[in-house]
Amino acid sequence: MNKFQVGLLTITLAASTAQAAPVFRRPPTAAERAAEKAEQTFLPPNNLHLRDRVENVANVNEEQFHKIIDDVITFFTPVVEAYGVKLEVNKLWDNPTVNASASQDALKKIWYVNMYGGLARRPEVTPDGFALVVCHELGHHLGGVAFKGEMWASSEGQSDYWATQVCARRLWARDSFRNRRARNEVDQPAKVACDMAWGTANERELCYRVTEGGMSLAHLLASLGGQPKPKFETPDPRVVTVTSTAHPQAQCRLDTYFAGALCTKAFDLNKIPGRKHPKGQLSAEAEAETVASSCTTAGGDKIGLRPACWFKSVLN
Repeated sequence: MNKFQVGLLTITLAASTAQAAPVFRRPPTAAERAAEKAEQTFLPPNNLHLRDRVENVANVNEEQFHKIIDDVITFFTPVVEAYGVKLEVNKLWDNPTVNASASQDALKKIWYVNMYGGLARRPEVTPDGFALVVCHELGHHLGGVAFKGEMWASSEGQSDYWATQVCARRLWARDSFRNRRARNEVDQPAKVACDMAWGTANERELCYRVTEGGMSLAHLLASLGGQPKPKFETPDPRVVTVTSTAHPQAQCRLDTYFAGALCTKAFDLNKIPGRKHPKGQLSAEAEAETVASSCTTAGGDKIGLRPACWFKSVLN
């Protein structure tokens, strides 16, 4: 049996004898199927596609578009396959959609990632920023708590956090030459924070690179929402009373990318924290599974915490 049964519920019937009760699996209902296949998007709905032109000169060209996606998907395909499902990516360079999405098909046992050329061609998006979007979509599948209710998908904030805390760190860990360049590109406030969080030069340079990729996306998000450009030194002051599963504002998302880059906890890719927990994915018991893999106040961590502008722990 897989680590969890994707989209299938297990029903145990009472037995009148001492023998083990028989177990039956039924097909998911129409509502369950709809929830499983619902697309989770990187951005809210927008009309930025109206400004897209394939011939635009961008930071990410067609060759880079395919290579960046392939690099991320190739790295994480064995991780996904260990859960007994297949990972499929649709690389849609000619599509002007300024977004990306993820979905799951429980019956086919396929997890999807959809990447669009319209997003890659945005002037704000750098190659590293684009890689973080691919990571974000994988985060919907693998990020764990905080979930969008009892469905399969991690929330938008959690997917952002997983993108920098886990995905980019694993993906770029050995790219020391490129990471070293980030030393001359990183904003000073981010550099200071990375130096405090991480002990070695290699770890710090990787942190610089991850934060700069997050800044690229924060600029895009600000442009979409007509908001001021976010800064590392001006975190979102809002404090939610209940975890928000929707798309956070640009500054809040930058804060989340930054927090993930600063979190020194090692995430166990063999487990999706809180997924299908017997007491529910929104329970304290489900969230407790994140203490070992993410930075939390319950775990005694002081930095790298998921920002209060979207996340509210139920543990404290």
